[in-house]
Amino acid sequence: MFDFLREWTTIHWSIAGGLAFGLGLLVLLAFIKNFLYICTPNQVLIFSGGQKHRLPDGSYRGFRVVFGGRGWRKPFFERVSRMSLNLMEVPIHIRGAYSKGGIPLIVEAIANIKISSDPVLIGNAIERFLGRDPEEIRRVAKETLEGHLRGVLAKLTPEEVNEDRLKFAAELSQESQDDLSKLGIQVDTLKIQHVSDDVKYLDSIGREAIANVVRDA
Repeated sequence: MFDFLREWTTIHWSIAGGLAFGLGLLVLLAFIKNFLYICTPNQVLIFSGGQKHRLPDGSYRGFRVVFGGRGWRKPFFERVSRMSLNLMEVPIHIRGAYSKGGIPLIVEAIANIKISSDPVLIGNAIERFLGRDPEEIRRVAKETLEGHLRGVLAKLTPEEVNEDRLKFAAELSQESQDDLSKLGIQVDTLKIQHVSDDVKYLDSIGREAIANVVRDA
């Protein structure tokens, strides 16, 4: 009889221990699911609502950013958002932008932009674009680049713009860098695709150059 009771008690405690272990495991998994966040290489996690965090430049912000890897959310105090670092293509087209000398030009370009991964600059993007549609980011970047494009064109002759497009693109990137940094945006690549004008000035220069080559041949 006593042996039976001992055996039954052992089984009882084994079952209870197994149930407790299983319940504890479920609680642990639920905790991990709710409070552990995984970040892929092409995005960042933004933990907001907690204490202020110091940046490398000495300033403070009311959120912390995780670049890749994982981060734990503080229960009751923090909420988590994600922001993509993927490239975004921005087509640029301006018409009637005056070059040095007064010739209005038509310029088509393509820029690949993204949210900056700089720990300081990305805060600017978070404050302005967190929760916004990517089209809003494209629109703001497009307006900024087109505004600076007109400014750069005014310093260059039509010949300089058309003959050295790499230099033109580099100057545009440099001119727009400060304003884009304030938005937390960086230009990855910028390519000038086409330069023309309504008065056929560039065409006439091309025909004159060809005629000179033929004449001197």
